[in-house]
Amino acid sequence: MSKWRDVIIGKFKNQDCSFLFVQDFDLLLNDEHILNSLPYQGYEVLRYEDSISFRFLYELKFREQEGKFKILLIANEDIFLPYEFEKKALKIKLDIHSLYPKFSAIVIRQISSEEFDELDRLHSLYSGPSSAQETLSFLIRNLYKIPYDIIDREVELYKALLSIHYKDQEVPNVVQNFLYDEWSKIDIFRQLPLKKMIRSSSFFYKYIEQQWSDLVKEYSKIKNGQICDSSTVIYNSPLADGDVRRMMSDLFMEGIIKKVEHVETSLFPDWMRTGIEEKGEEDGDKKLSYLFDEIEAKLLDAKRYTDWINIIEYLSEYKHTSIRVGRDTEQLFKKVNQSFQEWIVKYYHSLTSLPPSPKPKFVHHIPYVINKEKSKNEKVALLVLDGMSFPDWMLVRNHLKEKGFSFTENGVFAWVPTLTSVSRQAIFSGKMPLTFSKHISTTSAEEKWWKAFWEDQGILKQYVTYQKGLGVETYDSSKIKGLSRKATKVYGAVIDIIDQFIHHSVLGEKGVYTNLNLWLDSDYLENFLLDLQSAGFTIYITSDHGNTSASGVGRIQEGVLVDQTGERVRIYDDYTIYKNSATNIPSLKWPNIGLPEDFHVLLAPYGKAYVPEDSKVLSHGGISIEEVLVPFVKVEPIKGSGLN
Repeated sequence: MSKWRDVIIGKFKNQDCSFLFVQDFDLLLNDEHILNSLPYQGYEVLRYEDSISFRFLYELKFREQEGKFKILLIANEDIFLPYEFEKKALKIKLDIHSLYPKFSAIVIRQISSEEFDELDRLHSLYSGPSSAQETLSFLIRNLYKIPYDIIDREVELYKALLSIHYKDQEVPNVVQNFLYDEWSKIDIFRQLPLKKMIRSSSFFYKYIEQQWSDLVKEYSKIKNGQICDSSTVIYNSPLADGDVRRMMSDLFMEGIIKKVEHVETSLFPDWMRTGIEEKGEEDGDKKLSYLFDEIEAKLLDAKRYTDWINIIEYLSEYKHTSIRVGRDTEQLFKKVNQSFQEWIVKYYHSLTSLPPSPKPKFVHHIPYVINKEKSKNEKVALLVLDGMSFPDWMLVRNHLKEKGFSFTENGVFAWVPTLTSVSRQAIFSGKMPLTFSKHISTTSAEEKWWKAFWEDQGILKQYVTYQKGLGVETYDSSKIKGLSRKATKVYGAVIDIIDQFIHHSVLGEKGVYTNLNLWLDSDYLENFLLDLQSAGFTIYITSDHGNTSASGVGRIQEGVLVDQTGERVRIYDDYTIYKNSATNIPSLKWPNIGLPEDFHVLLAPYGKAYVPEDSKVLSHGGISIEEVLVPFVKVEPIKGSGLN
């Protein structure tokens, strides 16, 4: 345990009070290690989201058991507790300045807690003033490893930005602004879209991809004798630098930057061929070998929820490359899911205590994040592609990138069981499933939840629109309620097509991907996004759950004894029947995390489903990494939309 964590945990040790109210405005408890340690000290950790949810949860879970354990209630904003709790609470205020008094608190508040272990070490070495400018200068050099003050050539800028974006390190706005202010003073950088290159990974990668494509096309002119000296073309480009080439090689292998297609590779030197699509299986096998090694290495060090989001991104690329060259993915996915199941069973509960900021962790955090990012008069649209897994999103993303779109991408956890009625309702309500127990088996109340959430944020329901059942028909903008209802400021929509492909698939994943590509080629989604952007909407895309391949273990015949059934999940309202069934059918008992009291869940093992033996299905409901982790994406303004 690091020093900063020891300081925070020390505040909760040996406390006799059974109700601790922690004011954590600096999000210091946004740390999995701390949250995982608190139950060992006898604490039940709750995060205060709103008074109704807190009261509901307290009465449901804790009222009858007062005194049996200690409650630690975390608030990330200044709130007033009901008098009943105020009078018995021990208040503790956490403050980042007390951890790092030598640094500027304004700067440190913007830095991710994932950097605090290194910040501990750097704080002990720092002897400068505590001003924001001096703190930034020191941390940019020593924490982010950017020698910003000696970068004055384009190739050095590329190296720095490739390093920043590839590491996927959260670089706060205050650091980005500092870098822009410093580098914009340099003449040769003024011709570049510098601000966007610093701020947006997706923009920077798209920019580099275009630079690479231009370089390849320019070099290929040598074949026709249009250019005599190839070295003039290549070695004047920053992309020819050895360090830049090595970093870009990884980006090509991981599918982050697209290789150039339809050129003859024999024309090019070996180092350039890494970024050129070769015909045949050899290129695909090289990529699979690289991705396999990366995934294996990441598995060994997977401790945080963000580690698993990174792994599913690599797995998605691995799956699509495997399908393209006809290789099997079963063993690798099985190995990943063995580790993921061990982790999620142990740590899923503590994730529920993490806040929606600065990034959402669960699907029900998504409306809060949209509201926080939304400016006063900005129109926003949330499109939920029901059933879309990360591998499905990869197909969607690549298609839309070809059309000129770019994205800011993240991953979030679906609610378990990964059913539409559980996880999609959580998205539109902004609440844990236990709060909508009366409607948990249906999605009929989603519109009501969606409008209620935004009314709580100060937007009247006549400005909030909800729509489902989209994607099956030919696109017609007049049928899109977010467009036809001119007063709409917030639009929530469900596109059902992927879920329909999944449940009607005969040919498994290959069949779904074929159908999905055909649907994308109809330009339904492209036109939908373009029309929303033209109408002034900022667009977000997500999914309620993913999907996975499974083989049948036989149908389970329990009749009225089971409350709900799915191909990978069985739900009981009677605890005795639930316990008995758990001993008689192949299953995993899922703890009642964030679910109603009478909602008892049995999950099928990985790769298995409660369907006839030897049959193969694509389904959802379980806790495979493909079902639980889903994309959350912000669509960047496309040129000419009026939003950029």
